[in-house]
Amino acid sequence: MNSNNSVRRFMKHENMSIFLVLLFIIIAVYLVELFVVRDGNISKVAFVKPMNISNVLMQISTTGILAIGMTLIMVSGGIDLSIGQMMCFLGTGMAFLLRNKGFSEPAMVLTGVCMAVLFQLFMGFIISRTKLEPFIVSLGFMTIYTGLTYLITNGSEITISDRFTFIGQTYINLTPSFRLGLPVVLLLLLTVIMWLVLKYTKFGRRVYAVGGNENAAYLAGINVKNFKLLLYGLNGLFVAIATMVLLSRTGVGSPLMGSGKEIDVIAAVVVGGTALSGGKGNLWGTFIGVLLLGCISNALNILGVSPYWQYIMRGGLIIVAVLLSYLSGLRTSSVTVADRKEQPAEIKGSSVHAS
Repeated sequence: MNSNNSVRRFMKHENMSIFLVLLFIIIAVYLVELFVVRDGNISKVAFVKPMNISNVLMQISTTGILAIGMTLIMVSGGIDLSIGQMMCFLGTGMAFLLRNKGFSEPAMVLTGVCMAVLFQLFMGFIISRTKLEPFIVSLGFMTIYTGLTYLITNGSEITISDRFTFIGQTYINLTPSFRLGLPVVLLLLLTVIMWLVLKYTKFGRRVYAVGGNENAAYLAGINVKNFKLLLYGLNGLFVAIATMVLLSRTGVGSPLMGSGKEIDVIAAVVVGGTALSGGKGNLWGTFIGVLLLGCISNALNILGVSPYWQYIMRGGLIIVAVLLSYLSGLRTSSVTVADRKEQPAEIKGSSVHAS
């Protein structure tokens, strides 16, 4: 009986629908590659080989770290369109300091983190102290970061050669054919830490409270303005970490290094079950969403699909995944309402009194 209840709870989990979509994509790509591309030769199937899995995880690490901060912002009812161009600004700025200004690596890291947090706090201050839409404010900051990037670089890349390689080019060899990059370990560690914070701390409850109903959160004693400010500051920290990972991996501060990242990140967060209206979402859903989009991109490359068609197919798959997540949410809500209606009157009364 207990095992049956556990299975039912597992199947009704909020991340189950997106997990099933991920599983379906993996199986479908494997079968298509096996029978269409490799003529039934299992040994040639590249999609599930350990080295390819390692590469996919490495490729999604930057998006995943950005998505952690974006999840906090979106669960609280906000959004940030500036993170991609902020990466460009921070990445080129840090490369400029390291190569042209003689900064040491620790000094460069400290400067980059401080700049990211301060800029995000400034944007968060405007959003939290006014009734301006986060969409519009972050769009303005996105344009500012674009201008600052080109002022630093004049449109050219800034290489840092073999410096600052530790974060992006360090690997843990688990088997002869499978290795985990340090960015992947960092992504997993940050995801676990922030999941625990959101699930088991007062800070996490406040994130959901502010996103669910700002007025109710204020009446409950939460300083909504300062809390939003704090969340944007944290988002700046995650943007700085992701930028350092990408800069360390590539060894190049490029004016385009983060271009379009905000779309991938927001898509992954929404696909992972976070509501655009706020108040709903979790980090493991976001992680699965990031992994899903990474698998799709990698699979389309392996299958030799034209880059132009890839945009269309990825967009369609995102819409399907979001639709399935939405339908799952409706089903969960209807089940919850039905369960409450079936409760005995005394239980209802006691639960209302307790609340």
